[in-house]
Amino acid sequence: MIVNPNLSTHTIKIIPRYIPSNVLTLTITDSTLGTTTKVTPAYSIGGDYKLSLVFDYTFLDESSYQLRLTDDVAQEIVYRGLVIATTQVAQKYKQTANRYNW
Repeated sequence: MIVNPNLSTHTIKIIPRYIPSNVLTLTITDSTLGTTTKVTPAYSIGGDYKLSLVFDYTFLDESSYQLRLTDDVAQEIVYRGLVIATTQVAQKYKQTANRYNW
């Protein structure tokens, strides 16, 4: 999944392990620095059973993050995954873009 680091509010759609009905906590861990931040996202469930999360976070460009979404009441993991922060177009994403000149 890709997010734009130029934005402060992000909306992502995920396929959860189950449909939650309680308050959720999204734990964001920077894969490089190892720092962890917890946010409480607003969420809604679409007709396609995808969970749409809206949250505020400042991502660093060209960094990767681990996401863990947990149900605060049931103490169950709803979703676990990775996200990459980049300003590149998702269909043309390259890890080495603008880093090497041959």
